[in-house]
Amino acid sequence: MAKRAAGWAWSKVSPIHGAARGDVAPCSGQIYSYRYRCYPPTDRFYERCVGLAWCSNCREYSGGMVFVPRDERLPDLLAELPTPERERLVRSEAKLLDHLDRLVRRGTWPGRPGAQP
Repeated sequence: MAKRAAGWAWSKVSPIHGAARGDVAPCSGQIYSYRYRCYPPTDRFYERCVGLAWCSNCREYSGGMVFVPRDERLPDLLAELPTPERERLVRSEAKLLDHLDRLVRRGTWPGRPGAQP
């Protein structure tokens, strides 16, 4: 497997932009976030979800398990993908982040000005 170029590799950090590390010039890029469910609605763990946040400019991200109430509907940005592609993305944080970041860079991220529904 080929190595990623250093400028495009994702770095898992906490917090994003190094605010807690006291960086002199932290990145000023926008932070995006996405939450998704791992379990079917019938599962008792349905409210345990994965939450990701990332910055496209500095390629830093943070991720972990988050609580999302059962009645809160989450957007599924992978819904239109074929099942094998969807499963491949969910198995790898880096690949999922690449896909989500591509949506941001193409201007199709939900809620972004000019985004396509």
